[in-house]
Amino acid sequence: MTFYKNKTFGSALLVGGTAIGAGMLALPVTTGVGGFFYSTILLLIAFTFMLTSLFYLLEATLMTERASANLITICKERLGPAGELTAWLSFLLLLYSVAAAYLSGGGSLLADVISVSFDISLSANSGILIFLLLFGFIVVFGTKAIDLINRFCMIGLILSFVFLLLFVTPHVEMSHYRGGKPEYLWVAVPVVILSFTSHIIVPSLRGYLHGDLKKLKRALFFGSLIPLLFYLVWEFLIIGMLPLAGPHGLQAIGAAAHPVAGLMDALNAIVGVPWIAGVVGLFSFFALLTSFFGVVLSLYDFLADGFRIKKNFKGKIVLLFLMFTPPLLFALFYSKGFVAALGYAGVFVAILYGILPTLMVWHGRYIEKKENEFRVFGGKPLLLLIFIGSLAVIFFQIAATQGWLPTLSRWN
Repeated sequence: MTFYKNKTFGSALLVGGTAIGAGMLALPVTTGVGGFFYSTILLLIAFTFMLTSLFYLLEATLMTERASANLITICKERLGPAGELTAWLSFLLLLYSVAAAYLSGGGSLLADVISVSFDISLSANSGILIFLLLFGFIVVFGTKAIDLINRFCMIGLILSFVFLLLFVTPHVEMSHYRGGKPEYLWVAVPVVILSFTSHIIVPSLRGYLHGDLKKLKRALFFGSLIPLLFYLVWEFLIIGMLPLAGPHGLQAIGAAAHPVAGLMDALNAIVGVPWIAGVVGLFSFFALLTSFFGVVLSLYDFLADGFRIKKNFKGKIVLLFLMFTPPLLFALFYSKGFVAALGYAGVFVAILYGILPTLMVWHGRYIEKKENEFRVFGGKPLLLLIFIGSLAVIFFQIAATQGWLPTLSRWN
């Protein structure tokens, strides 16, 4: 079998591609002020935590006999109606949160680009509405239309990232890697956790790889390494180019109402080479757009299936209203919506892919006494550790919103 037709390789790419999204844009904004060393430690801890929960979800998935069973069905089997309802609500709120983040981030980027290109003043809220009109409603034309546009966006994403590696590295200042304020990293935990989320694809990979356990484990492990590599390189570039303090420093960007657009402006001012900031802007925009397409398509199908809405003309109008009203209101009326929405999304990830998988595995192993072909090592202690860690992610988001932790909005 030729390399490019290898299903395990393709599955690993799907795992990596599913994880990489808007979280990548938020990482330097939320973790950069903590310093490169401490941010790297946090990334490695989050990677290990999410990889473990990924394998717990694989174990729970293999406990059901139906190869086509989705997460909602698996939760219902192991945890009953309460588990099914929790999974249903968490999944819906996760999609809403991420959609709100993409609208906020994509809209602010688009407004920035239009303002610079046409020498006009365009507000971030206007950019959000334009972004929605240009890229949100395309979902009604179906998967084929989204797939076609997404291919061009993926080409742009890859090319812009390669350009960054080649031309940005000479502008890196080694002194920027020293120091940092690690106390600000606690509030970044939910966003970092979200950035390693590829769990949604596990049930689909089981069917695609015909339940081959060896191939599944390889795809999940090596696929999870892809976002880790991307994030470390991305952090290295951004932290290396931008200082910690100052009007265009990481602190100021993190405290800005629209940090993604602020990141582009800071790079343009600090580096002094407009086209480099433009390439970073293109990369950020393509990263947002490719992930946005996946989220709106998932939300469109999820709502249609969950509420039994037919995809005729009337049904599509209803679906668009249900899809975009909540995230649009959040993006328009909460100025720091990008990072905040990703933080809330991290909470729902902790519930869906941290708490629920450990409960399902515990119930399957120790209550139902199921003899599964695959069992994650560590026994009860590791299960409890991941469960407690998931609760901690939720706590950090609550603590951040309540002002119990230091946040960049209050830096001096």
